[in-house]
Amino acid sequence: MDARRVQLVVCWVALMLIYLLGDVLRLYEKGGDAALIDGKPMTQTHLMLAALLMLIPILLALGTAFLPRGWAKWSGIIGSLILFIINVFGIAGYTGLFDRVLIGLSLVLNVFTAVWAWLW
Repeated sequence: MDARRVQLVVCWVALMLIYLLGDVLRLYEKGGDAALIDGKPMTQTHLMLAALLMLIPILLALGTAFLPRGWAKWSGIIGSLILFIINVFGIAGYTGLFDRVLIGLSLVLNVFTAVWAWLW
């Protein structure tokens, strides 16, 4: 496996870990309130959408490792841009400093990953 492919897989794994770290810290900060959206309990639909969102970097890591180079490159660029847009619109909903720092780091990592894939 070439070095760039491995580096991009590492970027996707790092992004997933940033997302998970934010979720874990949010549970410590808010406890049971972390499962509320606008004061209402999360529904199965909310949980399914969150799971699908978390699957994106996992699937992109696998795709980068196993898909042909062209498919891996373009799926990485498109995936990075989609996640970047989702997080830009979602950052206002986070009140904690750690949340904003982690989202900011994920935005930087998304840009880096898209550029790194583009240059592949």
